[in-house]
Amino acid sequence: MKLPWAIARKHYYIAVFCLISLAFVTFSFVLYKQYNKVQTHNDFSLYQSQVIDQSRLIVIDLVDMETSVRGFMVTGDEAFLDPYFTAYARLQSWIVNLRNTTYPEVAAREEVNSWLKVIDNYQKLLADQITDVRTRGAGSPSSAALNAQKAQMDELRQMLDQSIARRGVTLRLQSKAAQSQKNNFLTVIVLGNVLMIGILLVGTVTIINLEVANQRFEDAHRRSEERFKTVLNGINDGVFEYNFINDSMYMSPEYKSMLGYDEADIKDDFKATIDLIHPDDKDAALATLKAFREGPSALYTNVFRMHHKDGTWRWIMSRAVAQRGDDGRMRSMVGAHTDITDQKNREEELRQLHADMETFTYITSHDLRSPLVNLKGFSRELDMAIAEVSDTLTPYKDSIKPEDWSKIDLNLHRDIPEALTFIGKGVERMDTLTTAILDLSRIGRYVHRYERVDSRAIIDKCIGAQSFEIQNKGAEVIVHDLPELVTDALALEQVFSNLLDNAVKYLTVERKGRIEIGSQQTARDFVFYIRDNGRGIDAADSGKIFEIFRRARNTSDVRGLGIGMSFVKTTLRKMDGAIWFESAVGVGTTFFVRLPRRNGVNDVPDEANTVLASAAQALPVRKAQQA
Repeated sequence: MKLPWAIARKHYYIAVFCLISLAFVTFSFVLYKQYNKVQTHNDFSLYQSQVIDQSRLIVIDLVDMETSVRGFMVTGDEAFLDPYFTAYARLQSWIVNLRNTTYPEVAAREEVNSWLKVIDNYQKLLADQITDVRTRGAGSPSSAALNAQKAQMDELRQMLDQSIARRGVTLRLQSKAAQSQKNNFLTVIVLGNVLMIGILLVGTVTIINLEVANQRFEDAHRRSEERFKTVLNGINDGVFEYNFINDSMYMSPEYKSMLGYDEADIKDDFKATIDLIHPDDKDAALATLKAFREGPSALYTNVFRMHHKDGTWRWIMSRAVAQRGDDGRMRSMVGAHTDITDQKNREEELRQLHADMETFTYITSHDLRSPLVNLKGFSRELDMAIAEVSDTLTPYKDSIKPEDWSKIDLNLHRDIPEALTFIGKGVERMDTLTTAILDLSRIGRYVHRYERVDSRAIIDKCIGAQSFEIQNKGAEVIVHDLPELVTDALALEQVFSNLLDNAVKYLTVERKGRIEIGSQQTARDFVFYIRDNGRGIDAADSGKIFEIFRRARNTSDVRGLGIGMSFVKTTLRKMDGAIWFESAVGVGTTFFVRLPRRNGVNDVPDEANTVLASAAQALPVRKAQQA
């Protein structure tokens, strides 16, 4: 770009530049002096306004306190004291602010100190009146009490109103002086504009140079952008860039081809992209995008269905990163779309397989119980038959050879009863195991009912159910502050009941039992812990604790089937939670339970309320056998 001819006369411009610089410095100095004068007036006016406003806030709070106490004296209703306590809490901060504001002004500082004495007496009077009503009851307040209250309030109001009035007069006078100074300032600005014309000439040259440099920068940026798009187009995922400033959008060819469209089929337009989203997913997708734009997160993830050219719907995972300007505002987002339809289909197949497995487990366990009933019944019939045979043969004992009678007696009274006893115990064991398997299978069919639950109340209920065992072992149970959370109350009770039962059962006699229950909070979860000083779990057994029918090696003296912890883990998984533990043999064990933090029932994912289609869908959840 060719520069103006005048720029070639460098000596002339150097002289002009020196003159303009001198004029600019002089003008700046004069402007600065005028600005200081105006600023001084403004600061004083602002100071007076602040003092007046702060004084009025004190008056308002005092009036609120008086009105609140008077209503309480008449009715005795504690609700009337809410404004009193609110105003009382603010009053001290207003007074401190006023003292800090007026501290450089000696007279004002002394005036505020005098207010404090009267306000303090007035607060004591109101406090005494509140105490008197709480002690003697409400009723028509005495005229002496009302007069005392009114007299002190009138004194306070008069002191504050006089101060506000004085400062109001000062503020008006100062405003007139400030206006005059502003006029002078305007005159200086007008005269200075003549000097600014010369500065603009210098600025014009600077702008020309900047335009040349800017053109070079734009050319380099354009080449860089072309390289960037070339790289993006080589990625298999569909890449996009959405510019929030000018509402423009770039979509790579792969972005469109994964939906079956050609380059020209879809405009590079945000609205065109939104129109491809499934109607059932559109509102949620836009809400997630809005939250990303307005929130602090730099990462964006969204999942929704988009229309394919062949008429089907494809599941898309959209991920992006934010690009922000120097002011912190989001300028654009750059990301990629990934087709996860196959993954979604596999997830659905897995869910169906899980449902089929639960149904199979239920049917298998249920059918196993039928032969057990027969075994139990026929064992009882055999026992009765043996008794009848014994009674029938006894009268003929003398006619039977002694060695034959010995064999008959051995079979009838020892071998056969002993065999029937083993059969009975095996049947009972098998019945217990099938019942436990049924309990586990029903977890998948249970519909969680999410509500706001007080976890402390749940823990207290579990402790009450275990109170006999706790007292019998002389154990101490310590419960710290526990939160409210949105979850299923029955499922939470079953989890805590199993964990507390284990903690009590595995206490040792070597030391006094101690069980501690508490919780911690993270940004996303509540983490509960149940800590005991029992026998502990060997590291070699850590892998089997949550497996069905598996128990630690140091638990053989305690009755159990190894079902409880498997039940707990399965239940927590259905609640989007988790469980783990830390333990040392001879020291104790701490179980941790993680549950998600939810603001309300609407935060619960739909999967948590899905009922698996099965014949036993309506069966109630039974409490699992204890571990």
